[in-house]
Amino acid sequence: MLKHYLEIIKPRIILGNMVLIIGSFLFSSRFYFNFFLFISTLVGTSLIIASSCVFNNLIDIEIDSKMYRTKNRALVKKLLRPMSAYIFGIIIGFVGIFILGFLVNYLSMFLSIIGFIIYVFIYTFLKRTSIYSTFIGSFSGSIPSLIGYTAVNNTISLVAVLLFIVFIFWQMSHFYAISIVYIEDYRNANLRLFSIVKGVLKTKQHIFYYIMCFIIFNFILTLLGYLSYIFLVLISLLNFYWLYISYLNIKTKDNLKLSKQIFYLSIIIVVCFNFLIAIDFQFK
Repeated sequence: MLKHYLEIIKPRIILGNMVLIIGSFLFSSRFYFNFFLFISTLVGTSLIIASSCVFNNLIDIEIDSKMYRTKNRALVKKLLRPMSAYIFGIIIGFVGIFILGFLVNYLSMFLSIIGFIIYVFIYTFLKRTSIYSTFIGSFSGSIPSLIGYTAVNNTISLVAVLLFIVFIFWQMSHFYAISIVYIEDYRNANLRLFSIVKGVLKTKQHIFYYIMCFIIFNFILTLLGYLSYIFLVLISLLNFYWLYISYLNIKTKDNLKLSKQIFYLSIIIVVCFNFLIAIDFQFK
């Protein structure tokens, strides 16, 4: 039973978001690191993200039943009662809000609620009707970076906004690659994703454009003095290889191989990006 509850909180999504929280929190804590605040931010935000994943699972039961990679999920197979999942989602969500509100700050709590609303009530329903659902969903996926920053500073500055935008571009590339890899699954579920409606070639082109924007904003962060040139050189080695693979992906008719590479590269890049911004103060 416990493993079913673990499944519906989508641990991989939580871990991915924790990378953004940790990176931005440590970036903001370069002069003073508060361990208790760090743990409170991680736990509180992770619980709210877990809650949003539970409600996403509940809403998507019918969709998940039509896709090969999700047809064996606990709620689809009725291994877990929807009401039990619903109560579980509410409890962990409120605990997360309480932790952020009382142990971190109200701004971080407010941002987490916005992220929850976008993911559960806008993105989850919009992907059935609009090709721009991924773009909207990327806002909720980038908010953990803002939360990590505001947990330390209790304010939103230009650099926080720039990091937020950077992760939007990263997510668009990341999820568009996924949408190509699993396009048949999404088609079977009757989802109106960009790759299905506009075609794979156009999606590949957009991946290239988003990676370009990601790279440009890396340069902007450095040119404005927020990050060092050592950071820029190190991350650019990966970024330009990522861009090169996305260019090759446009040229090839094989939609699977290079799209998978782009997807896995995106994971490596987001981890390296956050690691580098976390330690960047040592390079200055």
